[in-house]
Amino acid sequence: MKATAQGVRDLLEQVGPLTTLEILAFFPDAEYRSLAAILSNMRKRLATKRVYICEWTRDVGQGKSYLRPVYALGSKPDARKPPPVSNAEKCKRWKAKQRVPKINSVWALGALA
Repeated sequence: MKATAQGVRDLLEQVGPLTTLEILAFFPDAEYRSLAAILSNMRKRLATKRVYICEWTRDVGQGKSYLRPVYALGSKPDARKPPPVSNAEKCKRWKAKQRVPKINSVWALGALA
């Protein structure tokens, strides 16, 4: 099924607020860029705004944290984008990762027991 503005509107009406990747799962033939363009056009205030960002969510995947908007139907103002992760928070996460003991062989595992 091809992703169209009407199809996205119907999907958000039936399912509720979704991220771009969740919407993309319902349209297997669509590309991410075309769906992003559709959502962008629906958010513009040319005639009436049809979709807005109701919240932002962090999606952790492949060792990285991605900030993703959650879209909902309506013409309300968009939710404010959260501030970026500070350097102190990045250092805190890195140090927590480094505290985990690294085991590189079966013999090192036996020494921990």
